[in-house]
Amino acid sequence: MKRLNPRSSSHISSTSTQSYIVVCRLYTMPGVSEDYLEKALSEYNDKVNDLESAGDSEELLEAYVNRGCVLKMLEHYTSSLEDLESAAEMADRIGTDDGTYVKMYSALGELYQHFGMDASEPLGKAASRLNRISSSSHHFDARRVVSMCISSSEVLLEDGFYKEALPFLEKALDSTDSKMDPWMRNRRMETYDLMGELYDSIEDPAKAIECYDEAIELGTDLMKSGNLEDTEQLAATYMAKAECELDLGMMDHFVADSDSAIFLIEEMHKNGMIDSMQEATDICHNVAAEFMKIGKVNEAEKYLMKAMSLTLEGAKDYIEGQGKRLKE
Repeated sequence: MKRLNPRSSSHISSTSTQSYIVVCRLYTMPGVSEDYLEKALSEYNDKVNDLESAGDSEELLEAYVNRGCVLKMLEHYTSSLEDLESAAEMADRIGTDDGTYVKMYSALGELYQHFGMDASEPLGKAASRLNRISSSSHHFDARRVVSMCISSSEVLLEDGFYKEALPFLEKALDSTDSKMDPWMRNRRMETYDLMGELYDSIEDPAKAIECYDEAIELGTDLMKSGNLEDTEQLAATYMAKAECELDLGMMDHFVADSDSAIFLIEEMHKNGMIDSMQEATDICHNVAAEFMKIGKVNEAEKYLMKAMSLTLEGAKDYIEGQGKRLKE
């Protein structure tokens, strides 16, 4: 895998810096409108057209990366791929700073997955410089480093490149360590959850349980303070941990974590966060089945009754909801 010669961020021109600031605003603005993106795209089109005739330059490489990222946000994936691959080819010839290098190849990884290509190739290149980027790197701040690492690891995990995802998850954990703000703590929980998925996928349930425990501890603390972003994720983590415990014959832990998942799903339903309790019903059936396997019929019956109760409660809520809609 070819590595480019790094070039310090001090070589970045003021023109490139201005372009970088615009793109950073695009990345961080919640709900950026399509009109705003189209306007930015028009500006980058003009910049690329002005620079292309002069040949390779840091400014043109930066313009390709910025336009490629905006095109990806607008879901113009083919054009985005063309721009980012042009930037990568130019970087092979003239080099680029670590931030641009990682940004370019992490974006290419997402596009490769979209087109059914091997995303591990560009993401492997991004990983080769992960340890050289920080919150002060070009194209990045503290949150963007973490978001990029999580997104890249998700791409790799979804495509079955489990060990290749590890450097991104380790970087995300390192970048969120000792960070106390809720956004960072939610991302740290998410990272531990993904790391648990990774170890579970490579058949290391004991290590997966350790990671899920870390995610659950963070999620529980965030929920107590009212800062948990996704209660469903916490319930899913309990479910994933329970399955690993079952693999290791830890029946009591399996039951306890299954109960925790059921409780969270019930609470979400009571608070109107989800419409169905089917997941909770399925967990009850799974626990009942495991009790039946070891001959604990009474315990199995309790979970079957719980499943029936959840089903009836769900049906009652559905009927009441339909009645309200008819009255409206």
